[in-house]
Amino acid sequence: MQIIFVLVRPAVPENIGAAARALKTMGFIELRIVGTVAHREKQARILAHASTDILDNAQEFSDLSAALADIDFSVATSAKDRHDRRYSFSPPELRANLIGKQGAVKKVAIVFGCEESGLSNGELALCDALSSVPLATSYPSLNLAQAVMLYAYELSACATLTENAVPESAEWAALKQRITPLLDSLAVPDGKLRD
Repeated sequence: MQIIFVLVRPAVPENIGAAARALKTMGFIELRIVGTVAHREKQARILAHASTDILDNAQEFSDLSAALADIDFSVATSAKDRHDRRYSFSPPELRANLIGKQGAVKKVAIVFGCEESGLSNGELALCDALSSVPLATSYPSLNLAQAVMLYAYELSACATLTENAVPESAEWAALKQRITPLLDSLAVPDGKLRD
């Protein structure tokens, strides 16, 4: 399982650099940046300390839809739990859910909104699930880099499993081959049916 972290319109270059450092310390290498090139600024590189390769290799996208085009399962993070979402997880619940999807899902995106306003309702709708960190107070919420570090730490167990992943079973491959025409006939969009 490949876990990719996506930052949507981050406003503070230092947060991007600190997020890159957090990712590298937890064994992740893939970062996508949406709607800004602030990760190229000197302040981002200073805080990335020994993690500038994450910034140098970050993929840039104009919008979240493009950043998620090749993703199998996407998780929007939010400072508050939104009970209207069918799939909503705390970070430990998310880790358990992703471990359960090992072998069935290849690319996962963990999506973070900008520091000032988070993700829009439209951006939340693009994601398959939602995750929020239970906080003692709703404000102040976590800093962007702190939130990235928390999720990177929690999901590092999934990265470890990836290194030891077993090949897809023949039974699972056959089931996917048989179910794809059914999903097509029902007009289920790619990447939207996961459980």
